[in-house]
Amino acid sequence: MLVITFTSGVEALHADEEVDESVVAYETLTKKFEANRQQRKFVSKFIEIADKFPGQAGALSSLEWVLRYFRAGKECDLALTRLTKQHASSADLPSVFSRIGHNPSLEVGRFYEAVIKVNPHPHVQGEARYRLALYLTRQNQIAREIRAQPEKRDRYDLFYGKELTDHLVTNDLTQSRLRAIQMLNEINNRYGEIKVFKGTLSDLATKELFHIEHLSVGGTVPEIIGEDIDGEQFKLSDFRGKIVMIDFWADWCVACRAMYSFNRQLVQDMQGRPFVLVGINSDRNRQQTKKVVATQRLTWRSWWNGGSTRGPISTRWGVETWPVIYVVDENGLIHHKNIKGASLRQAIEELVSDLEASQSAKSD
Repeated sequence: MLVITFTSGVEALHADEEVDESVVAYETLTKKFEANRQQRKFVSKFIEIADKFPGQAGALSSLEWVLRYFRAGKECDLALTRLTKQHASSADLPSVFSRIGHNPSLEVGRFYEAVIKVNPHPHVQGEARYRLALYLTRQNQIAREIRAQPEKRDRYDLFYGKELTDHLVTNDLTQSRLRAIQMLNEINNRYGEIKVFKGTLSDLATKELFHIEHLSVGGTVPEIIGEDIDGEQFKLSDFRGKIVMIDFWADWCVACRAMYSFNRQLVQDMQGRPFVLVGINSDRNRQQTKKVVATQRLTWRSWWNGGSTRGPISTRWGVETWPVIYVVDENGLIHHKNIKGASLRQAIEELVSDLEASQSAKSD
């Protein structure tokens, strides 16, 4: 027996309603890309889907595709402008955040700010604040690099774009730092229990707050208490009232060894002035390090970091590469981090001279 089934017009309409055309368009284009793998050939086509279906699921997936293959540059900025205008209230943004984590573009900041302003989802609000704090901290780091090397401005313009470098040269770094701290405090107050891939947002925010408040320019250095290479106890606060250069070093580190002569000359030239150089050594063999200190005439004291790069001091200070240099004022406030050569020498000279002038004025 032949059975013929007719679909009513209402049923057909309902079936059509269940098809998300934006997703179909995205999946179709993705299949074409997989057969071709020419990213630049397809990027404009994914942008077209986002423009045709603004705010829809396939549009968001298309923009995330762009960010997957273009983490920076004009293509990335094109995607970000559309995300800001059309998807800032989406619940599915954390995966987007992970695509732009190290991009200092102005569009990234505008995107995070838009999400914080309008997004109704607590997990997105919390992570957007964390990402914005990281973004502002990274921008400040780059800004200090540019300002310390004005002669290389053209290179930064070429690498980051003139609009961004103009912003970084003129931006108020103190306000950016305070904004980052505000974001992290808001996480701890309102979004701390939200779970992310590395624990909770509170875990991440607390760690980043310590970094900004104690390990970045504008923060106050944490105390160091421990033994020097010879086993004698001393602490960093012993040197309050002087300009302090802190040097995380090891003899296995080629760049650290290259600084030996610079440091020797610096200590010699600053003799009798309110300045001190102290190190944190991360070699494995304490006796061998003593020999290095003697043969290389390293006359300044260094804390022993437990014979490991993962010793207690370097771990607390978040040191992952060597050397790391801090320049700290007489109150323990960080003025410079990871500058070197002539810039390091000039920074120390300026701080020491200012301190001497202040001390002289007080004595008068």
